[in-house]
Amino acid sequence: MNMRKELLYNGIIIAIILIVDVLGDYIISNKNVFATQSPFLLFKTAFTISLLSVYVVNYQYSAPRFLFKKKYWLYAIAFLGMILLFAVIRFVLEEVILYQITGMHNYYFDVPVSDLITNYLLDSFYYTLRVCLVSTAICLFFRLNEHKEQIHYLEIAHEKAKLAALKSQISPHFLFNTLNNFYEELFDEKPETANDILKLSELLRYVTYETNNDITFLSKEITFIEDYLYFFKRRYEDNFHVLLQIEGMVHLQKIPTLVLIHFVENVCKHGIINDSKRPASIWLDIKEDSLVLTTKNYINTSEQHTETGIGTENIRQRLEVLYKDNFILEHTNKDNQFEAYLQLKF
Repeated sequence: MNMRKELLYNGIIIAIILIVDVLGDYIISNKNVFATQSPFLLFKTAFTISLLSVYVVNYQYSAPRFLFKKKYWLYAIAFLGMILLFAVIRFVLEEVILYQITGMHNYYFDVPVSDLITNYLLDSFYYTLRVCLVSTAICLFFRLNEHKEQIHYLEIAHEKAKLAALKSQISPHFLFNTLNNFYEELFDEKPETANDILKLSELLRYVTYETNNDITFLSKEITFIEDYLYFFKRRYEDNFHVLLQIEGMVHLQKIPTLVLIHFVENVCKHGIINDSKRPASIWLDIKEDSLVLTTKNYINTSEQHTETGIGTENIRQRLEVLYKDNFILEHTNKDNQFEAYLQLKF
């Protein structure tokens, strides 16, 4: 659901709640909000602004960042903050601004200060709790709906990927068996060629079978990248100038399948990789809880490529589904030099 529709539905829900509240005041308490001589409308407006402030803070920040992520202690602290927020906004509007206009207080000030503060905080707690329950329920409804849409998107993307893989395969088992036969026949006479066939077989096997999964081990993805670059090096021999640098420890970390290769593929297909004065670089920094991939290359403007890979926009959409906003993807293009930056959390 897009943001515009979500705002519209929130507006409708809030309007319904306000109408019911006003009708309740009129029917139960016999208070006419719209009476021209009554300051009740002003106090009702101030009260509503205070409630809406808490509603927005809880809906946009506290509930999704803390409560939905099971950070209950942080949400408890945020809830106390929202109580104070409600109390401060309401006090300023009702007891300062409206008092100057109407000469009336909403609370009795002829009681002990301790009693006044206690009553004010208890009221603030009650109303903050009420509005937080409503806004949390509404926010949870929209997030669940959004989650269903994301799952549906992943299922469609997964089926499309499987269909594309099936279309591109011509009896894969036969192909792998044939490559293995070539490998065995050439192993004694031409071991280097046999090793190339083995690497090619592993590349094809990875693309054929690993793409059935949305997530794979980082170690497998790195091996795939190294084998991919190996064939470019075989093609250009000593004239291949792409530096692959990997820092950090590879354990059992998992990442989305075929995400990193997209950036490596762009370097090799659209960048200059055979000029020692303008080398390309691929830097992979593996930290305890995150991974950073940085690529730099000069753009090759002379070649026309017919294969564009998955596409940056599709990569971004896929990462948004898997990570929401918990990733960084940036590109810069300056002085014919292209840089890409990707940061993922494990």
